[in-house]
Amino acid sequence: MALLPIDLQTLFTQATQVGKEQAAQKDAPPAAQSLQGAQLVQQAENRDNSVNQAQEQQEGPEKLKDKARRGAERRKGRQKGAKPPAAHPPASDVVRDPALGRNVDITG
Repeated sequence: MALLPIDLQTLFTQATQVGKEQAAQKDAPPAAQSLQGAQLVQQAENRDNSVNQAQEQQEGPEKLKDKARRGAERRKGRQKGAKPPAAHPPASDVVRDPALGRNVDITG
């Protein structure tokens, strides 16, 4: 199958179009990547600026430790009796100021 001069004329006129298409294909992945990066930045800004609803703590090691601690406290309460653990009464030799921690010094 030989090339005829008419075929060459068609090929030469299409050469510029082929070059443009190849350049567009070459530039497409970086352009798509930068577009996706811009979308990720926008999503991150939306998450930072929005108020999110608090989520329930899922089962995990922390939750299991809390359950074990509560179970141990219940067992201790049953052994001592049905009394809940009371707060320790303050020692009589310690003097407490009732205004302590209520005044703020703004002079310096």
